[in-house]
Amino acid sequence: MASKEATANDIGPRPKYYEMDGARLANANRAWLLAFIMAALAALALVFAIAVRLKPPTVIRIGADGEPVVVGQSSPVSTSSAGDPYLSEIFVKRFLSDYLNYSPSNVDDHWATALNRMTRNLRGLTLKAMSDNNLRGKIDDDQIQSVFHLREVDPVAGEPLTYLVYGVKDVHHITNGNEVTDHFVNEYRIRLVADRRSEANPDGLWIAEYSEHPIDGERRNAILSASDQTGNQ
Repeated sequence: MASKEATANDIGPRPKYYEMDGARLANANRAWLLAFIMAALAALALVFAIAVRLKPPTVIRIGADGEPVVVGQSSPVSTSSAGDPYLSEIFVKRFLSDYLNYSPSNVDDHWATALNRMTRNLRGLTLKAMSDNNLRGKIDDDQIQSVFHLREVDPVAGEPLTYLVYGVKDVHHITNGNEVTDHFVNEYRIRLVADRRSEANPDGLWIAEYSEHPIDGERRNAILSASDQTGNQ
């Protein structure tokens, strides 16, 4: 009888919904909650991975002047190279390098690059002169190769963005089956105009005027004997 009373007293204080394995179930619930959280994080990471995969990569082009340009960027960049004489001089050198160095195999690419650095009106005049003189045809007919050697680049005092360039142009061609080399010692006058940098014009500069004139006498001899600056372009 006493045993039955002890058993009854032991059971009485327990809650109505007492669970013998409560600790185990609590741990299991925490494990399920953690599993759901980790699954949600994995799904979110997968969505980000797909989004990054579908987005085209950002391509940054470094120009010859060291300026980074984002390829495909629609908004223009507000600065220009006009305020930096060093960058303007580099632009002039690059233009002459493309315009005056060519052979029958690469003249189209070189001239296209050079002409695209000109303003629209100067480009039209230059193309007309090339067509009238059949320059492209003569290059193929005589297998002309032109090699330009830069000697000096001098800014013109009182004329912003205007330069006088002195150099030697060696022109190799075939005449009556013989190779002939002509040396042209010229003064090149180039005037630039400044523009806002953009995707189409990352330098912010255009060639507005271009002319070349032969040099004679002592000045010619001095240019011929001067050191070659072509490697500094």
